[in-house]
Amino acid sequence: MGERQPSSGAKLVSLISAVFIVLAVAGYIYLLRIGEAQRLLGSIRHMGALGIAIGVGVQIIVNILPVPGEFTSIVLMEIYGPVWGGVYSWTGGVLGAVGAMFLTKWVTKPFFGPMARPFLDKVQRMIRRRESFGLLLLRFVPLVPYHVVNYTAGLLSVRLWAFIWTTAVGILPYTIAVSGIYAGVRKGSLR
Repeated sequence: MGERQPSSGAKLVSLISAVFIVLAVAGYIYLLRIGEAQRLLGSIRHMGALGIAIGVGVQIIVNILPVPGEFTSIVLMEIYGPVWGGVYSWTGGVLGAVGAMFLTKWVTKPFFGPMARPFLDKVQRMIRRRESFGLLLLRFVPLVPYHVVNYTAGLLSVRLWAFIWTTAVGILPYTIAVSGIYAGVRKGSLR
């Protein structure tokens, strides 16, 4: 009903972006397999503030792409300790979630938005009534993957501030738990 179809230029940009994302994921997996990813991340400790920016940047990229970010979180904790590594991991997680939302809005929505319109309209109506509460609840439900919430928000018309604060609060318990477990394991205990 009056929905504009994406132009061929927008579809081309989306297609090129999708190919780039697939190549980035493949490159990341390759670096993990050969062990180079950990060596590269480990060498950033000696770079000071630039190293922190690089570490957070890698965490952002990993959280934008549909790959697990736990490895990078653990590496950040190994480099900067459980507290500061957790803070940098959390920061990268929030910024990566926002990046994933916008990437989905710009790359995926032109292709899949029209196909999923009936479902998205139904979800959009529910979100309009309880946007912040619904997003926060989704962050706490362990069966709903982190990336799915980010990508779905990109397909919908979610307010940016509501998305940011619910993501920040919603991933905080997980980050604290991982930092605590990491600190315990580093000292030889799970407590």
